Amino acid sequence: MEIEWHTFVWAIINFLVILAILYLLFYKPVLRFLDHRRAEIARNIQEAEQARSEAAALLTEYREKLAGAEQEAQEIVARAVKAGEEARASLLEQGRDEAAALLEKARAEIQRERDEAVQALRQEVAALAVMAAGKILGRTVTREDHTRLVEQFLDEVGELH
Repeated sequence: MEIEWHTFVWAIINFLVILAILYLLFYKPVLRFLDHRRAEIARNIQEAEQARSEAAALLTEYREKLAGAEQEAQEIVARAVKAGEEARASLLEQGRDEAAALLEKARAEIQRERDEAVQALRQEVAALAVMAAGKILGRTVTREDHTRLVEQFLDEVGELH
């Protein structure tokens, strides 16, 4: 293979001319495009860093708010539990008071009924005693005699108790 020098020289000249044309037409715009792209990437990175910083600050703020909210929730629950326990204690105390009052009322009722029964029994016994005395004496007991004997008997029975 034989090299033709004038073709080789023309090829080099053509190459240099095309290189010059390409340099003039495309090199500066490509460099401007690359510089612009580099600046845009740098700006995007800076914005991303700033956004990341803001997100980190927001995350910290939200965590603090969440911790505060959890603490407040715990305080609310503690207050509710305390109020519930106080209400329970109050209801128990009220129940005890009502039970004591009912017990006292029942005791008073029992005592009253007992007293009434004792009184009725005394009157019945006195009436029987007067009837027995009337039969023993063999005469009719008048109303005045009956009243006097009953009162006398009740006094005697009352002294025994």
